[in-house]
Amino acid sequence: MRMKYFVVLSLVMMITSCSSTKVISSWKQEDLGKTYHHPMIIGVSDSQQTRQIYEKHFVAELAKKNITATPSYKLISSKQKINRDTVIDAVKGTDIDAALVTYLVSSETEVNYQESPLNIGYSDESDDMRVSATLVSTRGRTNDAEIITLKNDLYDAKSRSLVWSAQTRSVAPESIDDVVIGVTSLLIDELISDGMLK
Repeated sequence: MRMKYFVVLSLVMMITSCSSTKVISSWKQEDLGKTYHHPMIIGVSDSQQTRQIYEKHFVAELAKKNITATPSYKLISSKQKINRDTVIDAVKGTDIDAALVTYLVSSETEVNYQESPLNIGYSDESDDMRVSATLVSTRGRTNDAEIITLKNDLYDAKSRSLVWSAQTRSVAPESIDDVVIGVTSLLIDELISDGMLK
């Protein structure tokens, strides 16, 4: 019985500490009748290292789906500002047919209070309850969860118009890699499912 409580507690703590990334909204141009085969991946960030990590990972994951993509850092240097003009200049003379732009919408911290997963009373007498006081000392606990919301816009390189968009939300990521992996996986699935990439 004592082991059962410990296992339950451990599982709940593991689940609540893991991050989760979800698509919270999406849109696509109706009757587009077009699929893109070579997007340029653009991660807008103050950190060039983060930008490169994101773009490299995204391109590598697309390659696993036999989709060719180009990271923007190969065409737009770190000294250049990423805007409409630099993107237009970057795709000239290439076979890039779309640009996927990912940028931060918001980053906030949410304080969560969680009730005890065991839903039982606690006693000071160790003989009555052999759950270590170092593991469970109160009926509940609080934790801070960082929430990162990203906007992801796909533009047609020829018409320069927005053809697809999605917002993602990552809750309590452990690192930037956590966000990159989660967001990339979701976006690729959504883009392929919506018939935007092939």
